[in-house]
Amino acid sequence: MKAAVALLAAAVVAVPAAGAYRNPTPGRAVVLQIPGMHRAKVQRNILYRTAPRLRMDVYRPRGARGRLPAVLLGGGRHSAQKIGWAQLIAASGMSAVAVDIRSESDVTAALAFVRAHARKLGIDAPRLCSLWFSTAPTLSQLTALRCTVVYYASLGGDPATVPPMLIVKAGRDERAGINDSIDSFEAAAGALHADVRVVTNATARHGFDLGPRTARTRAVMRETLRFLRARLARPLRVSDLCASPAERAAALRFFTADDRPLVGVQLGAGPVGIVLAHGSGGSLCEWIGYARELAASGYRVLPYDAGSEFNGVGLDAEAATEVLRRAGAQKVVVMGSSLGALAVLVAGAALPVQPDAVVSLSAPASVGYLRGVESVAHLHAPVLFMAAQDDEPFSDDARSLYAAAGSADKHVQVVPGSAHGSGLLEDPSLKATVWSFIRAHTR
Repeated sequence: MKAAVALLAAAVVAVPAAGAYRNPTPGRAVVLQIPGMHRAKVQRNILYRTAPRLRMDVYRPRGARGRLPAVLLGGGRHSAQKIGWAQLIAASGMSAVAVDIRSESDVTAALAFVRAHARKLGIDAPRLCSLWFSTAPTLSQLTALRCTVVYYASLGGDPATVPPMLIVKAGRDERAGINDSIDSFEAAAGALHADVRVVTNATARHGFDLGPRTARTRAVMRETLRFLRARLARPLRVSDLCASPAERAAALRFFTADDRPLVGVQLGAGPVGIVLAHGSGGSLCEWIGYARELAASGYRVLPYDAGSEFNGVGLDAEAATEVLRRAGAQKVVVMGSSLGALAVLVAGAALPVQPDAVVSLSAPASVGYLRGVESVAHLHAPVLFMAAQDDEPFSDDARSLYAAAGSADKHVQVVPGSAHGSGLLEDPSLKATVWSFIRAHTR
């Protein structure tokens, strides 16, 4: 006990003041250079373990106030690679903790030290990610982190236990076994719908972030920083007043493939999940009443707020489908209203594992870059298209989408009236049709 107290006291004393050091400049070695990266402030030589004596350096943006989210950088803190990445992270508005690590127990010790001394280090302890190069610790050590990024390293373990993860692969990695292990891990993660993304720099070799200086390498490094910033940002809140306090507490937060944050509310807990995508200018409130009905009937339901990127609604629906699968849905139906209907059609066709059924209520044939007719040609899931006869051009669009759909199990229903999108379900007979379609394809 006395030894532990002594170690803690030594560690506290070892933390220098936040503005004590100017930033070193070997970080010019990394391929990506961004404004402000060579002006980061550094607390250096912080002793975090005494046996053996191991230290860390903490970087943060010059002039930043308060506690910042942080990225733990494993490996030698004096290497040009680690210095450069720490500078990049600091210039992106986060803190970077470059750590000397010799064993897996050092990873545990470093994380414990950062959490215990977060206030003095200027770090927001609940918002931590990690970044690794060439080697990575046992991934189960990282489960409590917001995310982790691994560059060109052999991977093992259970993908179900990892935090949101970005894996960066060198397409021409000369080190035997690394890419095979990444491919195997990616396949296992895909089977579990784990939150794992693999980015490949197809023509690059091991250590490509140090050169040669190509546009593709810079793009991969920027994507890495974007991934880290998104996962370390403060989580979105459900601000929609239509959701009850209990429903807001059941929020699901997730990210698109281009790292835009989204939020929805999960209602119910059944094995069949239903994703509900709202129309243009709407919110999850468009669906909340219907979602409650579905949840009361034993379904796990996710109405969500789509992002503001008009052409990104397909990616929104893909992300919502995957997060509902991770939440426990064994089968998933995707349903959308108006623009949300186009989103679920595009998403359903694009997902590696297509949904069990798709319901389109008044989908337009195309909007912007979203080409519904072209997309549904690749849709093989059962699909129901519905629109009102006097709701032009959506009634004609429903027929066009139906004709183009690649599914062998497809249906179109153009009904009298002018109701649009989710408004079609105000007709009890049409609501019953949708429910029958869902039940028939999720037994």
